Amino acid sequence: MQEENGEKGRRDMSKPMKVWIYACQFAEDPVYQGGVLSLPAHREAVRDAFQRARLKEGEPYLLDRAGGWPGFIESVLDCYNHTLEELNLLAYKLAQMTEKQLEVYEGVLKALPERNMKQVINGLYNLERFEFLPGIQCDNEIGEMTIDNELDPILKDLPGDIYPLLDTEKVGAYIREKENGVFTSRGYCYRVSGQWQEIYDGKQLPEQVEIHPSQFSLYLVPKGTEPEDLGVGAWLELPYDEASKIQVLENLGLESFKECRIAKVHTAAPLFEQLTGRDHDIDRWNHLAMKLSSMTEKELLKYKAVAEFESCSSIEMATELTDMLDQYAFDPVQVTYATYGRECLEQMGADLEAQAFRRFDFEGYGKEIYAQTGRKLTAYGAVSKEPGLEEVQSEEHAMMTQGMG
Repeated sequence: MQEENGEKGRRDMSKPMKVWIYACQFAEDPVYQGGVLSLPAHREAVRDAFQRARLKEGEPYLLDRAGGWPGFIESVLDCYNHTLEELNLLAYKLAQMTEKQLEVYEGVLKALPERNMKQVINGLYNLERFEFLPGIQCDNEIGEMTIDNELDPILKDLPGDIYPLLDTEKVGAYIREKENGVFTSRGYCYRVSGQWQEIYDGKQLPEQVEIHPSQFSLYLVPKGTEPEDLGVGAWLELPYDEASKIQVLENLGLESFKECRIAKVHTAAPLFEQLTGRDHDIDRWNHLAMKLSSMTEKELLKYKAVAEFESCSSIEMATELTDMLDQYAFDPVQVTYATYGRECLEQMGADLEAQAFRRFDFEGYGKEIYAQTGRKLTAYGAVSKEPGLEEVQSEEHAMMTQGMG
């Protein structure tokens, strides 16, 4: 029991809590993968996950939680329907909690007389109405603690020689029921206030998730900072303006960006995670961010598909591609190779319900057609490289020459 409350028992909330998002219209497709999202997430990251799941605003979707969630939360969420917005706020508040607050919150959820997603959210805002005692996990231990410290007024009126005759388990059960206490995996949690704030009405969330609102966020630390001392840094949202630059430098106690280094990079799209750590030049990151911020939503969607198509792996390449979008064709409608394979066969008049197609490899067929046409299916849609002007002119010249011959 002691080890459970030591370092080995600590909950690691530094890792993101993940959820898979699936468009209902593609959920029956066995090769459809949906889009994974790390929570908490700002609207840019949510939008990117929806794009990868091929979801449009207002369309129905399914959720499936992945790794990173505390065990006591998993068991609760399994019982109730919840929206992505509710999960996002929950992850946002959990990520900010101290170890003790997490212990209290587990107790709050167990102590709720009525549990639903509305109360799960409200519990986040009522932690101060509960107290937590680590390591106390049975009525007998509550009784011993109560008797030894005369914690209940009734005990103060009893002669001291009566104490050894008391049933500690019954005393503990009496105290637990009186306090509306519950045992958790780590200890004992009980109410210290009868009040309860109904912050969430089940419709309008009490607050928005304010975290990394841009495509790129850089965590800056003074040069020479050791990995274990990264708490001294500050986040810079890109592209930055002069005011945000001044504020970040003030927070760091530095005169210019030349005196700091990039310790972490947060990106709204997982696609760009492979760029992190390869180029630690703030100006280059900012230049790329400025390019992307000037794009329309449609252009940005195509850009991300093109970047994946080209296996973009450097800041330089990512920046160059922003000026080359007209060299690519993009079809956001295509979702899986198998679907495309089926569509092609149906267009040729094939009866896909026939016996001959029962074991047919539609995905392999779709991939083969893609390969023949130079296309590739990315997480955002199908991409192919359009022939450049010189290439087109060369082909036209060859055709004319053949015609003359």
